[in-house]
Amino acid sequence: MRDDLPDSFSRAHRLEAWNIAGDLLGTWEGSAAAAVLELVAAFPAGEGMRCFNPGYAIWAYAADDSLLFDLEFCYRCNWVGVREPGHRQRLVPFDPKSVWAEELLARFQAFELPPDLSRAGTAPG
Repeated sequence: MRDDLPDSFSRAHRLEAWNIAGDLLGTWEGSAAAAVLELVAAFPAGEGMRCFNPGYAIWAYAADDSLLFDLEFCYRCNWVGVREPGHRQRLVPFDPKSVWAEELLARFQAFELPPDLSRAGTAPG
């Protein structure tokens, strides 16, 4: 996916993770943001399907808090919607079963867990 990312990709300083309901799940900054973007860049190509009903999104901001781009992920139809300010969204197919895509999905889902469960890594017994 590296070749399909916005030119401003390397300028991203802070990332916000959102779900489809419009809820801010959490943020990644600094080295954590860089690690998430490297996961996305490593996504291998896949075959897209038809639904494009993204469950999660990343909004990327520059150091001055200006929006650089957003990425919307649909793990059902294997598309990432890439949108930059002033441009139409374009869809890029990805392999949702790749290690990188699964790791990003796990990071989104970790934000949705109650704090005591996300820290412990296990459900209460």
